[in-house]
Amino acid sequence: MSASPLSRLAHPAPWRSIARGTASILIVTAIVVALVCLSWTALAIFAAIVVGLNLGLWAGRDSGIASFAGGILMPSIGLIIAIYSDVQMFGPDVGPIPLSEVSHHPRAASFRFQDARVATEFTGAVASDSLLTAPTANAASTGAWRAAPVVPSDWTPSDPVAVWAIANVSGFGPRDFRTPRNWQQPYRGAVRYVVTSFSPAQRAIARAIERYHLKAEAGAPLLYWVEEPHAVIADERAFLAWIVFGGVMIWLLFSVGAALLARKG
Repeated sequence: MSASPLSRLAHPAPWRSIARGTASILIVTAIVVALVCLSWTALAIFAAIVVGLNLGLWAGRDSGIASFAGGILMPSIGLIIAIYSDVQMFGPDVGPIPLSEVSHHPRAASFRFQDARVATEFTGAVASDSLLTAPTANAASTGAWRAAPVVPSDWTPSDPVAVWAIANVSGFGPRDFRTPRNWQQPYRGAVRYVVTSFSPAQRAIARAIERYHLKAEAGAPLLYWVEEPHAVIADERAFLAWIVFGGVMIWLLFSVGAALLARKG
């Protein structure tokens, strides 16, 4: 009788497979996070699939089943990180600075401003894209994504907008930093929102500019308005760590379980 594909995991011990899988997860994570922090989310998704698939096949090269499992797990981890990471998790902390100096810090992850508020009276709103729901006639007024200028006390509508505050009406609870409730608070702190070419936040900005005849500076950053930028970034890094930990544990359980089944066979 020919040996089961699982039996190849038992010779040698599965530790090499575990080590390759752990290394693959860390490599995929590093590549995807770096691209996301550069706001190259579309490229991050592409890298998650291509790099994750190749590393997954390499990690599970001991058998066809292991290769299949690796080819599913590694791209999945990369895609989760690329799709659900909307905050720049790594980069300099800047501030307190005037709003006019924001353009001097294109890679900053968090900011503190000397004099700033969210001009909620100039809010643009759009509905979130969904495959399950169609746009409604009142999407602009009840839209899930909102954008508003972040301005100093002496700002007028004729002045260009140097910074935009982004919010998601759906949120994840009353304390979530993504909701527009934070806009009512005098925080003067913010974390950088990861911009993508297909972001509904960009359309919310376009709607605000069109509706209120505003002017926007080229490359104006999009930010989440928060009280403690360090705490928000720490939470996002913890979320990333849990994804990596979960991926490593899944691969560990698979490798050890497959080896035990192979020995029994």
